[in-house]
Amino acid sequence: MDAEHIIQADARTERVRYDGFRAFLLGRDPTRRLADAFARQIVARGEQVRYGYASDAGEKGIARDFYYWVCDA
Repeated sequence: MDAEHIIQADARTERVRYDGFRAFLLGRDPTRRLADAFARQIVARGEQVRYGYASDAGEKGIARDFYYWVCDA
């Protein structure tokens, strides 16, 4: 694997995470509570890998990432 391939894979993963949270918000103001709810759904459905996380990732870390990607962008 070369560096460019890794960079592109990371960018795609971040885009999936960001797009997933934006779609979840559907025009609502992003809040920590919404990020927490979204992360709980991801973990409950076992879909962490779909969003670029390890399969054993916890909801607190996922919620923090989603919230800051959307609100501090």
